[in-house]
Amino acid sequence: MNKEQPLMMRIVILGLSVSENSLVGNFILGRAELDSEAPPDVAERVAGRLKDRHVIIINSPQLLQTNISDHQITQTVRECVHLSDPGPHVIVLLLKHEPCSAEDQERVEKVLLSFSERVYQHTMVLSTREPTETNDILQKIIQKCANRHFSLQTSSSPHDLLQTFEDIEKMNDGRHQDCAEEGVKLNLVVCGSDETLKSSISEQILQ
Repeated sequence: MNKEQPLMMRIVILGLSVSENSLVGNFILGRAELDSEAPPDVAERVAGRLKDRHVIIINSPQLLQTNISDHQITQTVRECVHLSDPGPHVIVLLLKHEPCSAEDQERVEKVLLSFSERVYQHTMVLSTREPTETNDILQKIIQKCANRHFSLQTSSSPHDLLQTFEDIEKMNDGRHQDCAEEGVKLNLVVCGSDETLKSSISEQILQ
C-alpha cells in the first residue's frame, strides 16, 4: 500500500443543512446514498468508491449551526470520531459565501478544535455557490485551511475534488487526523482547602 495514498480514505463533511451535505456527499459517491431528509442531529456513515479509491463519508449536517449547544458539539464530534476511527484523512467544511459572520467563524473554530489542535492540516472549505461578493471572514477561514477551497459547479467532477483530497493526504504524508489522543478533551478542576489531599486525588486521576 502506498504510504502517501492509503487504500481507504475517510472524509468527514461538516455543514449547516442536511440537503447541502447530502448533495456534496452524493456528488463524491456518484450516487444518491445520503438521505436529504434525514434528521439533522444524526451523523451518517456511508461507503463507496471514488475513481480507484475506497472512501468512507461521515456526514454531520448540523455541527456548524450556531444554535446548538456545547454539549451537542461534544457529543457529535465524539460520534464523528467514532465513525471515522482511527481518524479522518480529510475534513470538509461546507460553508456558504454569504452571510458568513464572526459568529460563524467562532463556531467553525470551536468545532474544529474539538477534533484536534492540528485539525487545519486536514481541513478544506467547500462551497456550492459562486460568491456574489468577497467575504473577509470566509477568506480568513480558507486561509487557515492553507487556502484549500473547492467551489462545486455544474461542470465540476468528483475526480477534481478527489485531487484536492489527495493533495491533503500528501501534505500529511498519508497520515489521518489523530483524534483519539487529542480530539475530545476532558478538563477537570480539583477544588478544596487541603492541598495534600488535592494533590493525592489529582495523582490518582492521572494514573
